[in-house]
Parts: sequence; C-alpha cells; structure tokens
Amino acid sequence: MKKYNLAILAASTLLFAIGCDTDYINDPDNPTSAPSSQVFSNAQFDLAYELNDQWVAGRGTLQISQYWNSEFYSDESRYALRTSMVDDMWEWPYRVLTDLKEVIDLNTDPINAPLMLQYGTNSDQIQVSRILMAYTFSKLVDTFGDVPYWSYGQMENQDFQALRLKDGVSSPGYTDATIIYEDMLVELADAAGKLDPSGTTMPSGDNIYGGSNAQWIKFAHSLRLRLASHLLDVNPTLANSVFAESDASAFTSNEDNALFMFGTTDIVGGPWHNAFTVEARRDFTPSLSFTDLLYNRVGPFTGAGMEDPRIDSFFDKYVDPEEGVADEVYGIPYGFGNTVLRAVENEGIPHSDILKPDFSQPILTYAEIEFIRSEFNGWNQANYENGVTASMEYWGIDAADISAYVGALPAASEETVLTQQYIGLYMDGLEAWNLYRRTGFPNTLTVPGDTFGDATFTTLVPGLNAIPSRVTYPQNEQLLNRTNWDAARSSLSDGDAMTSKIFWDVD
Repeated sequence: MKKYNLAILAASTLLFAIGCDTDYINDPDNPTSAPSSQVFSNAQFDLAYELNDQWVAGRGTLQISQYWNSEFYSDESRYALRTSMVDDMWEWPYRVLTDLKEVIDLNTDPINAPLMLQYGTNSDQIQVSRILMAYTFSKLVDTFGDVPYWSYGQMENQDFQALRLKDGVSSPGYTDATIIYEDMLVELADAAGKLDPSGTTMPSGDNIYGGSNAQWIKFAHSLRLRLASHLLDVNPTLANSVFAESDASAFTSNEDNALFMFGTTDIVGGPWHNAFTVEARRDFTPSLSFTDLLYNRVGPFTGAGMEDPRIDSFFDKYVDPEEGVADEVYGIPYGFGNTVLRAVENEGIPHSDILKPDFSQPILTYAEIEFIRSEFNGWNQANYENGVTASMEYWGIDAADISAYVGALPAASEETVLTQQYIGLYMDGLEAWNLYRRTGFPNTLTVPGDTFGDATFTTLVPGLNAIPSRVTYPQNEQLLNRTNWDAARSSLSDGDAMTSKIFWDVD
C-alpha cells in the first residue's frame, strides 16, 4: 500500500490550522477548538507508538508472545510486569479514545461542526473515528477483559460510562467484555456502511490510509473478521455470521495493509529507533523458541528442508569486531532467569529496518486476514498459501525463495495454518498472544515447567504456572475506582489475577 510520511502530514496539518481563520475566534493563540484532523493524527501516532514501545511491547506483549526476549532483565519474561507497564497498557488506549471522541464531538457540536467541514464531511469524520475506536477498545478488552466502554451508536446507553468526564463521570463502571465485543462488531458494520466509499476524510491527519474512505471500509470489515475469529469457540453462530457479512469487503492484497509509518527524525521516529538509537539501549533480542521455529528445528515445518527466509528480515545477526558476522541468528532461552540469558553469546537483535526511524508499524495486514479465511473455510489450502506468500512479500522476500518455501510446506491444517499465522503476526505481540490463548498454537512456545540445562522456567507471579491469560488491572483502578474495580474482579474466575481468562479464551 501507499505509505504516508508522518513529517509531511504533520506539516500540512499545521499549515491547514494556521491558514484557516475559521478555526479561531478573536485570538489565534487561544483556539476555541483544535482542528479535527490534528486530533485524529495525534490519536493515530499515540496508538502506533505507545502500544508498541519498549515498555508495552518490548517488555510486554512482544515478550509474552515470545518473539523477543530481554537481554539483561528477566523479570518480565517471567511475567512480573512493572506497574508502569500495566499503567501504560491501560492509560494510553484511553488517551487515544479521548482524542477520537473529541473528533466525534467536534463534528456533532453545532458551533464546531461547520468549521470541521474542511477536513471532510462531518459524518465521514465520525465514521472513521468510530472504526479506530473499535480497534482501540479491542486492545483493552483483549488485554484486561471487562473495561469501561463507550460507543457512538449507543451514546445514550448509561451503562457505557467511559469517556464521560465532561458529563461528570469520573469513576466509570466496567462493561462486560462479551457485550463490548458484540457492540464493536455492530459499530464497525454501521460505520463502514455510512462512509462514502468515494470520499476523502482528514487526509492531512491520516497517516494510515491518507484519508481514503474506501480503505477504511476495508479495514472495518477486516477488523470484524479478526474479532469474529476470536469468537469462534465461544459463539460460533455469531462468528460465522460476521464472517459471511464481511469477508467479501475485507482486505484482498498487501496494498490494503493498515500500516503506520513513523517520521524520519528523532521527534517523530518510531519507538524502536528511540530505544536503540536515541537512548542507545540493547535490551532486546530474539527468543530461542522463535528462532528455533524459524530455523524449523521445532514445530510443524521441520520437514520443509529449508529455514524460513523471513528470519533475516526479522532479525540481524550478531557482528563480532574480530570474527565478523555470526553464522545464524541466535536467540535467548525464554523464562529461565538472568544466569541463563546472560550466558548466551552472539545473540541477534531486531532487524535494522525495524530500528530505523520511519519503520512502518503493522496495525492489521492482509496476511492475517488470509489465515483467518483459511480457518473459517475449514483450513483452506489456497488461503493458507496466500497468507504465507503475503507475509513473505510484506517482509521483502525474493519471489524465488517464496515459491520454494511455500512449495515445501506441509498441507493446511489447524496446526500449520495457526503456526504460520503466528509467524506472520511478528511485531504485533498482543494479537499473537491472543492467538495462543484462543487456540494453543503455536505449541512451540516455552511454558512454565520447561527445563533448559539445569534451569527450570518458573514464573515470578504467585499462583501462575502457565503463560498468562490476561493482565491485571492497574493499581490506580483499585485506588481511584475501587467500587467498580471490585465489581469487575468479582466477575473473573480467579479474581483480578493473570490466571483469569478473557471470555473468548475457552481453549
């Protein structure tokens, strides 16, 4: 797909704001409202950056899904998540949602709505914001379970109490995650149906699709397929109904991929450029379970006769000043403590393309949608091969290598499709963790109780003897929203613990 440069978009948005007197009344230094396109741009940046930075992803979801490991600190790989990490997993999505609701408010307010027409029709701005809101709320639900919720389609529903600070609701109640899922599916369908497919919305503020309504419609239907796949085991009737409704309108090629490309400077560059270059950290390295899977030492592709060529697009090999480049990408055993991880030499690091400032963060990709189609279609072979091919093309693999690898793959099955889906989700740690919790695949992850030499994988969380099922609510909810937190934790099987399962996790 076409990539939209963040720096250019930011500059053009600023010019729009400065050049338009109608956004300001009397004093241009004290605007009565921000341009909706700028608010939307800010929401996109925070969503792409803050949920994929060195804290939420590097020490959180990318480690729980065992793509990455810590090189120096092993507490997170044994599930002792820092309080600040959990806070970020909760607070940043709500900040993004607050911005998206502000776009909706600007386009529904009688005074501001006419001023926002320069960025697209009021209705189209509302619909695009609804779509991105559903994506953001899905991140919260899939991480925590029940959460405070709000939607445009049910804005009068008094049980949906999130984002109502202006209405005096400072301690919002939590909504059942099942109800949230059902409403998100409705929101996405309704918003997609109301978008003008030939229109352009907030092009100067949309760094994912450049303002293309047609692409946002495809994204909405593709997100419905993702959410439907989560429901397959708990509500197959609804899941299959959603698939039937949205499949034909979802992604059809890599040109449809939802990607957020960061800027080329330190200020607007991506989180991994900031971590590895600006802050000069070397905290992260591949997990051994992932490199062993890619080298086909474990898993269902051991008979393929060749390694997965994506490994050299995912990671860079260690370069020794005297001996040169290592013979392969070395990963660190996951979950075995500091002694084991610090004994590994010549470990790899994330690929240089991931560490460059203008890295494109995947939000939702065609490859994932093809794997979802394969599952809904009874482990369909064509969808399976399409997914692998699309993933490899996305990561820049040569056509000849793609053909050879796909030709050597075992046939589509539950294990092969879901394992390839896991590989294809690289850099989206939360969705990979969702896949594992829902299906148990890939079955190559290191789990508590496994051994490595004389070491045993033991967690640092009392009572947790498996890969976590969720993240506990942030401590501020216990302090500032105690009554509603009490109600939410009482509905969980084990209370507010990492062993309590999200409603769709019935594997």
